[in-house]
Amino acid sequence: MQCELAVLVAIIAGSYAGVVFPSTHDGATLAPSVLVDSLQHWGRQAASTYERFEDWDACAACQHPDIADTQVNATWSTMVPAFSRGYVGIQHARREVVVAVRGTTHVMDALADAQLVQVPWPADTRAHVHAGFLLAYRAARPHILGALRQIEDDPELAGYSVRFLGHSLGAAQASLAFADYVQHANTTERRRYQLVTMGAPRVGDSGFAAILDALATEHAAGGVQGFGVLRVVHANDIVVHLPRVLGRYVHGGREVWARGSDAAGWELRVCRRAGEDPGCSASVGPLWWSMGDHLEYPGMRLGIPRY
Repeated sequence: MQCELAVLVAIIAGSYAGVVFPSTHDGATLAPSVLVDSLQHWGRQAASTYERFEDWDACAACQHPDIADTQVNATWSTMVPAFSRGYVGIQHARREVVVAVRGTTHVMDALADAQLVQVPWPADTRAHVHAGFLLAYRAARPHILGALRQIEDDPELAGYSVRFLGHSLGAAQASLAFADYVQHANTTERRRYQLVTMGAPRVGDSGFAAILDALATEHAAGGVQGFGVLRVVHANDIVVHLPRVLGRYVHGGREVWARGSDAAGWELRVCRRAGEDPGCSASVGPLWWSMGDHLEYPGMRLGIPRY
C-alpha cells in the first residue's frame, strides 16, 4: 500500500512539479562532457530494445550513426517464465560487447514489478533480490550467458569490454545479469566489465548492493567512466525510489545524477558516496517524483513503445 500510494501521489504531482536539483552537492563533482557522450551512446543502445531490433536494418532507433554498425550476436524475446527482450551486440570500432535489456512497457512486466517479495540471490544466499525481477532475468539468462560464452572463446574479441545496459525493468535485469556473469566469469583474458543503468528500480537488499559495490571496485578502471557500476538518475525520476518496503531495498553502485535533455544538453554530477548518496537523488521527496523524468535519459526519449 505504501508503494502504490507513493506512485499515485508522484504521478499526480509530476504534472506540475519542478525539478529539484540543488546547485551544490556534498562532495558531488561535475562530470566531463565526454561522459555525456558515452552515456548518450549507451542510452541509444538501451532505447533500441523498445523497437523490433531483431532486424537491425529495419529498426529506426538503431540507425543512429552512433550505433548503426552494431553487430547483433544474439536476441531473445521470451514469455515463459516471464516476459523479457534484449540483445547481445558487438561494436568493433569501440571494442565493446553490449548486453542490452528492454525496460517496462508490457503488462507482464508490470506484473513482475508488483512482486515485491524478496528471494535469496542464487550465487550468494546471504543476499536477497526482488522475486519478479529475478523471474524476468531467468527468462533471459540462457540467451545472455550462451552468447557471452561464445564471445569469451573468440580470440578476435580478446580485450573487448563487456557492458550491461538497461532502462527501468531492463536496468534491473541488467544488474542481475552483470552480477551473475561477472561473479562467475571464467576467462584468462583480463576484460573490463561494466554495468550502466538508467532509471533503475532498487533490485535487492543491502547484501546484493554490497555485491554490486564489490564488483564495481574490482572492475573499476581509469578513464571517464571511472566506476564498474554507474547508476544514472534523471532529476526526479520516480522509479529509482521504488520499491519502498521498510528499507529492505537498497541501491548499489555509483550514482550519476543528471538534468537536462539531449536537445538542451546534460549536466551530470557524479555523487560522492556509493549506493544512495543523501546529497543526490535520494534528497528528492515523494511529492516531487516524476514519471516524465523516467522516460528521458541521455540518448533516450521514450514515447509509446512499438512491438
